[in-house]
Amino acid sequence: MRNRIFLLSTLFCAISVSVNAEPWVKPDDYGLRADIQQLADAGVILAPVTTYPLMWKSFINDVDSTPLEQLTPSLQDALLRVKHRYKSENSSSHNVQLAAFAATDSIIATSFGATNTQESELSAAYTYLGNNFAAKIAVNSRSDGKKCLAKDKKTDDIVTNEQALIDCKDTSFDDSYLAYRLGNWIFRAGAVEQFWGPGVDNSLIMSGNAKPLPAVSVTREQSTAFETPWLSWIGQWGFTAQMAKLESTRVIPDALLWSSRVNFRPLQQLEIALSWSAQWAGDGQPSSAGDFIDVITGQTTCANGSESCDSALDSKIGNQLAGVDIRWSDTLFEQPYALYASTIGEDASSQFKPADRAYLFGVQTTQRIYDQNILVNVEYIDTGVSCSSESSTENCYYEHTEYKSGYRYHGRTIGSTYDNDAQSVVLTLLGQLSNGDDWQVKLRNVDYNSDNRDRYPNNPNLGNTITKTGFNSKQLELRYRMLSMGGRLTLGAFASNNDGAENDTSAFAKYEYNF
Repeated sequence: MRNRIFLLSTLFCAISVSVNAEPWVKPDDYGLRADIQQLADAGVILAPVTTYPLMWKSFINDVDSTPLEQLTPSLQDALLRVKHRYKSENSSSHNVQLAAFAATDSIIATSFGATNTQESELSAAYTYLGNNFAAKIAVNSRSDGKKCLAKDKKTDDIVTNEQALIDCKDTSFDDSYLAYRLGNWIFRAGAVEQFWGPGVDNSLIMSGNAKPLPAVSVTREQSTAFETPWLSWIGQWGFTAQMAKLESTRVIPDALLWSSRVNFRPLQQLEIALSWSAQWAGDGQPSSAGDFIDVITGQTTCANGSESCDSALDSKIGNQLAGVDIRWSDTLFEQPYALYASTIGEDASSQFKPADRAYLFGVQTTQRIYDQNILVNVEYIDTGVSCSSESSTENCYYEHTEYKSGYRYHGRTIGSTYDNDAQSVVLTLLGQLSNGDDWQVKLRNVDYNSDNRDRYPNNPNLGNTITKTGFNSKQLELRYRMLSMGGRLTLGAFASNNDGAENDTSAFAKYEYNF
């Protein structure tokens, strides 16, 4: 046992060169996330772990204080990988990262840790990590991924049936930020990728499907429980909130997006979270402090634009989504398993009860096979949401009567990668080898735009971002990550068999180097 632990410790020290120093775990590494979740399911980590970025200090003390000898080989591997990842990220205050991505064709789907969709991307970043201050300057160049106005077009033309928005080259400072610790709170300004929820494949409310949102945010760093007996029962808890600015190339330019999430673990096996996003302000819209108070206190307006109306037509001010997710983990016949569910509503049928809800369900286990941890996950998403309880008409999820560009940023949905009116079943297999390599296989069966209609059938600028008509897509995605040339190399392929649409194939590679 001691020899095995020594060999594993030496190995993971060697493979830790391929990371960069930041005060949180980013949602860009599905292997690291699987390790953290496995340790949380086993009771090693006591903090809630379904909100990314995930603060290192919320759980690293649990990892450091756990004796390896008390764990199974599977958990030993996971714990050592997490420990050495943390140590490597805190071994230096300064770090430079270079990354390059190339694909033979664009990729339609994203998932946790796999958000490169363009044909090419280059990035360079410098990171500083101090005791109370952290900063990152990142410069990115992508072949597309950004929506620009076509020649001689204005934002007023977006609502017409003419092509007003086009894909354009994206040179940006995405993933840059300034962060400062004050007490137990991290204040951040910048554009940082996020992922909210227990989903292994996707999230209904906040995923990496769209470009990172430029925002100011506050996040609780350590998720210690309340000391008062009135609230101590909820266990360790986390909280994050942000105000983001959306793009100018929208029907309502420069709209704002308020988002918040609280998650807690009243039991070792149970994590619960509440999430909320509210699109408001922007060009020509109410944007005062009083208007924001109306948004966060759940004030309503008439959906038909009248000053007064029947309560059935009451709608929250702005474009709001809110809901809950739950994750339960345990063992059955000494085998680990987890069940999770999420529902996010488009509006509210009462003061705070979400309605018009989409759903996400999943089941997961991790098995030890041939000295490697293999995660097996099946996830189902349904965003086919009717406009009201009295209507069977869909084309409403991620849409809004006033904010016609919807819950999207630069042409991609901020929530589920499948956009609205879709049903998907995804099988994910993730293997982590003892030499530091890992592999991932995804099999998807997706019914895109299953009602075969769109809110804006003749407008190329608005509505469903994937297709105006329905089709079924069977997809295979393969990824293998390895240490190579002093950095980390990812090789992969994507293929889809589309019923009623052109098939897609793409081979891709990504190389990351840190020094």
